[in-house]
Amino acid sequence: MYSVSEDVKKNVYETFERNEQMVEDDVHIIKTWMKTQPHLPELMEDVKNKNFLNLNKFSIEKTKEKIDMYYTIRSVIPELFELCNPKLKITDNLFNNTYLFTFLKQLNGAHRVYFSKQKKENSVNLLEMYNVWFSIFEIRLQEDFMVNDYIIVDLDNYSLGDMKRMNPAVVSKFLAIYKKVYALRLEKIVLLNCPSYVSILSALMKAVMKPKLLERIEFHKDAEVFKKIICKEELPKENGGEGPSLEEYNGRNFYKKCKIYADASAMMQTKLSQYQDRFDQLDKLRVNENLRPQKLDNDEILGFF
Repeated sequence: MYSVSEDVKKNVYETFERNEQMVEDDVHIIKTWMKTQPHLPELMEDVKNKNFLNLNKFSIEKTKEKIDMYYTIRSVIPELFELCNPKLKITDNLFNNTYLFTFLKQLNGAHRVYFSKQKKENSVNLLEMYNVWFSIFEIRLQEDFMVNDYIIVDLDNYSLGDMKRMNPAVVSKFLAIYKKVYALRLEKIVLLNCPSYVSILSALMKAVMKPKLLERIEFHKDAEVFKKIICKEELPKENGGEGPSLEEYNGRNFYKKCKIYADASAMMQTKLSQYQDRFDQLDKLRVNENLRPQKLDNDEILGFF
């Protein structure tokens, strides 16, 4: 699903003074370490190890920490994961009420672009949305080369009630996992079609985000900037592009219309269903705290839990 240029990988490796062989050596170090950690439930695949190394700027110690938390977090904050399996009804409910997907091509050859838009007012449950986001993260760990993220949110159908229902505690936990567990790097958040009462959302962001992150948020009264971010062949039809419709991006029944798409497996719901065995496995994967060599310090790792 995720098209990644070899030049992007090469440039990232060079930035951190790495090459393919050095990265393979780093992976070997991580796997050897994992074998000494009896509390961890599995030995992580090489492709995921590489993504964690990349996201942590090839720091071995930080990568170990993030991998440990990748498995531990499901017990630390269970409420954000207990309904995370895409086969559950809440996933269908989310896609029935929301467009949520990633574009296939990287922006500027490096950034992965997420898009979300509520289909109608008062229909989105933040917890449901985050559950699907975590599922997408899992797929990206397996298929993507993770560098920086763009998040585009169209607020066209967000009501005043939607804004008021946003739970700061849930948003804070999501951001903590996004940064502290997956170590994802947020390049920019672009909010389209902002209503006058977007100030409520702005206040929420100020309450849960650090100033450095707040500087990366853009507020736009319309969606014209969308055309400058996404190329015309990928831009959704609803926004004047030549790409699939939002419904096609979202759904299972996509049929080939544009040469840049290989097959129906590119669409988000279809891709989630292809990883069903992994999501079933994740429901059961838990660390064994009785076997942990050193006691986990949640405050030190997560910062504010």
